[in-house]
Formats: sequence, C-alpha cells, structure tokens
Amino acid sequence: MEAKLESWENIKKRYPDSFVLIENPVYEPLPHLKKGILVYKNKNRKKVVEKAIGLKLHYSTVEYTGGIRGDRVNENALIL
Repeated sequence: MEAKLESWENIKKRYPDSFVLIENPVYEPLPHLKKGILVYKNKNRKKVVEKAIGLKLHYSTVEYTGGIRGDRVNENALIL
C-alpha cells in the first residue's frame, strides 16, 4: 500500500505542538511546505531526528507543527 501526500495544513491540525517527519515534502514556493507523507510524529525533536536517521529516507524534512512548546521554560521563572 502506497502512502498518500497530505496537506501541511491538515498535518498541523491533526498533530499540534509536535515535531513531524515528512517524506517527499513538496514546497510551493520555496520555502513554504505545501504537502508530504507523514512518517512519524513526537513532541520531542530529538526522537524525530533519530527516527529520520534510522529510516534513511531519500528525501525528508523535520518540521514543527506550531503551538506552545510544553517543555519550554520561562527564563524569568523562579524555580525553587
């Protein structure tokens, strides 16, 4: 079964606040991602990059779908 291209807008809606591995990304015009094949998603960028390295895909990209990162720490916050 062959995977289908999915719009970047749909991927962002389905997986907010996540890093995604996209195979065969289509940019129209550069550098705007238009669509691709979702291969893997995770909240942790490092895990997505490790997956990409392990799969050795011919043409892929790692993108962030947007939103507020849960692991981002406010530099002004006092941690006790």
